[in-house]
Order: sequence, then structure tokens, then C-alpha cells
Amino acid sequence: MTIEFTGVRELRGPLVVVGGVEGVGWDEFVRIRLDSGELRHGLVLEVDHDLAVVQVLEGTGGMATAGTRLEFTGQPLSIPVGTGWLGRTCDGRGAPVDGGPPVFGARREPVAGAPLNPTWREAPAEQVLTGVSVIDALTTLVRGQKLPLFSLPGHPHLELATQIAVQSTAGGEPFCGG
Repeated sequence: MTIEFTGVRELRGPLVVVGGVEGVGWDEFVRIRLDSGELRHGLVLEVDHDLAVVQVLEGTGGMATAGTRLEFTGQPLSIPVGTGWLGRTCDGRGAPVDGGPPVFGARREPVAGAPLNPTWREAPAEQVLTGVSVIDALTTLVRGQKLPLFSLPGHPHLELATQIAVQSTAGGEPFCGG
């Protein structure tokens, strides 16, 4: 079931504030039809009484508050799931950008995926020692955890990542077979 609203109150960056909404929920997928007929897409970020804040995935450039209609789908953004994805390049909505045909699947799944159940998840317990004192002393890194490395252009971040991969240990054993 889809519900259509035309009460766009405000455009702010990539956000649209819509008034007079009812029956709209968080993370709901939205089709946005501009006065020109152009179709854009969005996701509900916040709902408060009769107001909804929608993030426009393609941006709000060229949009106007008058003449913009929003169609709330009542479901989160989902994509078809199947082997048709193998070797394909698509955008964040699952639309092909490689010039090939649309991707079809036997079933559709939400893009956000299912939430993790922390009581069923095995807690990470195997500490990884990197050999880099600032990482080992200031953070606890465990197997399966990502370690972001931020640096400026020209700094040796790739060399540091290589050094960490080569000299790290977990449980007294080398972290990777080098």
C-alpha cells in the first residue's frame, strides 16, 4: 500500500521536510515525483507527529517545495536477491550502472539487512597484537574487527597497513600466513 503526500514544507541540503503525513514509518522507502515528471528516491529518517524528514538519495538540486509529490511505499528499500548479481555493477538502489539489463531474483530483501541478535552472536575474544605500540596500547583490536587507517595524501598508510598485516599475531600465532 502506498500513500502520497504533497505537503513539502522545506528543502535543506539532501533533506525534504514533509508535513501532514500519517501512517509513515522510519526507514520507509519513498518515491519522489518532481513537477517536471522526474523520479527521485528517498528514505524516511525521522517521523514526529505529522512531520517526516526524508533523505533524497539523488539530492535535492532543482527541486521546489511546490509541485513535488512524495509516495511512501510502507516498506524499507529492498532489492532482488539472486545469482543475477554476479559480475554486475549497480548503484545503491540496485539499479544497474553497467549498461546491462535489470537484475531480477526469486525474492526481495531489505538493503539494511536483518538486525543482529547479540545473544546469538559469539562475542569476539581473540585479541590481535599488531606490533604498533600506539594501536596495541590505546585500542583493543580483536579478530574480525576492522582497523581504519586515516592519513593524508603522501603519508605511508599503505606501508603501515602492510606492516600490521605481516607482524600481527592472534593467540600467539601469526595473524595471516605470509
